[in-house]
Amino acid sequence: MDITAVEVRSYSGEVERHRHDFHQVILPCSGVLEIETGRRAGRVGGTIASFIPAGCEHTFSAEPENSFIVLDVPPGVWTRAIDDEIVPPFFAIGSAVQGLVDYIKALSPQARLPSSLCEAWSTLLLERLAQQSDQLDRVELAVRRAVAFMKCRLADPIRVHDIAQAAGLSQTRLHEAFLNKRATTPHAQLVELRLDAAERMLAIPTLSIAEIAIRSGHSDQSALTRAMRRERGATPAEVRCSLLGGNA
Repeated sequence: MDITAVEVRSYSGEVERHRHDFHQVILPCSGVLEIETGRRAGRVGGTIASFIPAGCEHTFSAEPENSFIVLDVPPGVWTRAIDDEIVPPFFAIGSAVQGLVDYIKALSPQARLPSSLCEAWSTLLLERLAQQSDQLDRVELAVRRAVAFMKCRLADPIRVHDIAQAAGLSQTRLHEAFLNKRATTPHAQLVELRLDAAERMLAIPTLSIAEIAIRSGHSDQSALTRAMRRERGATPAEVRCSLLGGNA
């Protein structure tokens, strides 16, 4: 397989716009990369990667302290992914792909990867991505994109419209997808994720409940208290007391 490049790259915070004549897979190592293509806008970071088709104009900018594994793939090597839209613009990576990412991360970022290693690693990566996509239907992939978007934006005042846009579905189809795949609604999922985040932070005694409320996407401490009492049957102070063994 003639792979153009496998590199660990860092990006500046400036917005850049370009296109290239090869497909590109961007896998997260650290930090977040904002990408906007003709197909969709989203973030690469955590467990979310991106696929940019050849010829697709896109813009990108990154937060400080970032690194990403970038794979450039010549047209014709991965035609099926384009024709069948097997790999969406933003997608969650599974454990097998994460293992390949971790392998590259373990190497020195300054080291030039031998061509034989690039070819073997790239072949494995593309095979794993194809297998991963074959095992998941498109509705499940859309739900995963929606959940990943929520997790990245918990502290922001996001709406169901924003979640649907990130998932690549209409609001109606997003609602149906969550009911079918998660037996809940997008809004209820967001509430749960925010409360989960709040509970994790309540175990940190140096954080005030008011600060935790804002960080977990609640408008203020009262909003967090109402939501936690309604959904979890306890106030933030009671949860903190339980987590800290009565030493809150």
